[in-house]
Amino acid sequence: MKTSTLLFIFVLLTSFNLSAQFETASDSSSSSSEYKGQKSKAQAPPLSERINVGGGLDLRFGEITVIGLTPLIGYKVTDKFMLGTILTYRYFSDNRPGVNYTTSTYGVTPFARFNIFKGLFAHAEYEMLYGEYYYNDGGRWINSLLVGGGYGVPLGEKGFAGVYVLWNLTPDPLYPIYDEPVIRMSFGVGL
Repeated sequence: MKTSTLLFIFVLLTSFNLSAQFETASDSSSSSSEYKGQKSKAQAPPLSERINVGGGLDLRFGEITVIGLTPLIGYKVTDKFMLGTILTYRYFSDNRPGVNYTTSTYGVTPFARFNIFKGLFAHAEYEMLYGEYYYNDGGRWINSLLVGGGYGVPLGEKGFAGVYVLWNLTPDPLYPIYDEPVIRMSFGVGL
């Protein structure tokens, strides 16, 4: 994988938007205009309330079988905007007539999600999967840019469930598990 991609993933996982707002005397009831160094009453929630963990399970059976595990970690940049990453492992088996092929893939998927209105959200992700594809042509990376949206609902105080409908803008004929559209469901919990 390219160094720039690794750097992007590292920055995505380790960078947080931290800022402090200060109140000046002109903002308070005091007549003095000196800087007081006090934090504003409207503070961002603690980091633990901005982190979400969860994921999904890929299950598809038939001539093409896919079984996968996709844990997710996300950071709420704002109440409406989340950045995060999904780790992926998939077992893939193609048993169509004349084909008998099995492989495993793994990878990482940075994503961005924007809540539009009452559970509706826009979602984009860049999936990078590594594996051997068809007839031992050697290991290689397959990249997919998926965009779309979905609907999420809360489950209890900190849990959530969501369903996604995504389209692959960069389909690869050597990795045919994506029907159009891609439909996913995921679950998670805030820390």
